[in-house]
Amino acid sequence: MPTTLTLTTPIAAARTSPAERPGVRLAVYAGPAEPPRIDHLEDDDAVALIEVVCDAVYEHSPLPAPAVREIVENLVHAGFADAVVSVLDGGHTVRVSDHGPGIDDPSRARTPGFTSARAEARAIVRGVGGGLPLADALLADAGGTLEMTPNLGGGVVVTLRVPPPDTTPAEPVPSGTARMILALLLEVGSADAERLARELHASRSECGRELAALQHRGLVVRESGGARRLTEAGAALVATLF
Repeated sequence: MPTTLTLTTPIAAARTSPAERPGVRLAVYAGPAEPPRIDHLEDDDAVALIEVVCDAVYEHSPLPAPAVREIVENLVHAGFADAVVSVLDGGHTVRVSDHGPGIDDPSRARTPGFTSARAEARAIVRGVGGGLPLADALLADAGGTLEMTPNLGGGVVVTLRVPPPDTTPAEPVPSGTARMILALLLEVGSADAERLARELHASRSECGRELAALQHRGLVVRESGGARRLTEAGAALVATLF
């Protein structure tokens, strides 16, 4: 169920209506087929709220922290209207949306010096037109992207994304016997398990197992008579092994 994190600051005394309290819904998606965990973060002080939201995102995302902060700070321009921060793809995608005034010209918004920040917003954020360009550059350095699109019903959605790390397992290094088989096939062209065993003074069963493994990896191919020869990938691998 949604939870509410309520913070109090000295500015709270200056507020006359609870409805004025700025808030952000944080939605953390554990998986595409699972509903998100939703936390409602709010504070009477917009500066403190920005800190709380950024800290919460940092716990779930490896995105560059300064880039996240620049985009979260921009919620001030929207008055935190229907502000939602979604964390997806194991934290590799963060989407910040609102129903504020939106951005008339996204291309100029990425250019240093262009800003829509008025005096009230500049009291909270820098408001010099450097936030989006900085976030854009930080994500590009991390191999990621920053996208801005209109939100449904008005406002803007900013999506920050970095690619997940490559988790492809490394190819296992061939065993000593497999290396010798590859080298011998490079020399003789093709051979069956019996000949390989004889040349290498190894057992026929061992050579057979190694040939099967090499064939599975696409390093050797079986000819019609049962002999094996190197594939292009196998020949290229031999050049790196010796």
